[in-house]
Amino acid sequence: MEKKERLLLEGERFSVHQMELNGSDGQVYHREVIRHPGAVVLLPLVDPETVVLIRNHRATVGETLLELPAGTREPDESPTQTAARELIEETGYRAGNLFEMCEFYSAPGICDELMHLFVATDLTAGQHAREAVEQIENQLVHRDEIRQLVADGGIRDAKTLVGLYAFLFSDRLNNK
Repeated sequence: MEKKERLLLEGERFSVHQMELNGSDGQVYHREVIRHPGAVVLLPLVDPETVVLIRNHRATVGETLLELPAGTREPDESPTQTAARELIEETGYRAGNLFEMCEFYSAPGICDELMHLFVATDLTAGQHAREAVEQIENQLVHRDEIRQLVADGGIRDAKTLVGLYAFLFSDRLNNK
């Protein structure tokens, strides 16, 4: 099925296109889609039981959310390069070891953003390099607190839930 697209909006970090789709009923349908360069989300472990989360004020929803650090890929930047850069920028930590655990689409019904989940270990604390508009604070959270935060609805960010479920339940991380 051939798809036609036209650009509606060109933003700094993404663009919005209108797709033309041919339905099985012979009708032509239009859907808007966000085209995104992709992003990373980090699961920084200061030890096997403790994760670095960030309190991140999100103007789009008017709330401060508890999240895993994350960021958008720059042009010609590999996901691993983005992960190393974003970890330093948002938390100040540098990773001695980074490995990609999985990739997933953030919201495939409206966006083509592919996210890469990286586990960061052998962390060294340092100075962050946050953007001027970012209002972020680091928060170290133990495994038991994470279980309770997830159970109580204290984590409402999808990428963070994906990463924390991996932390809690993945055999690849040798978790309990």
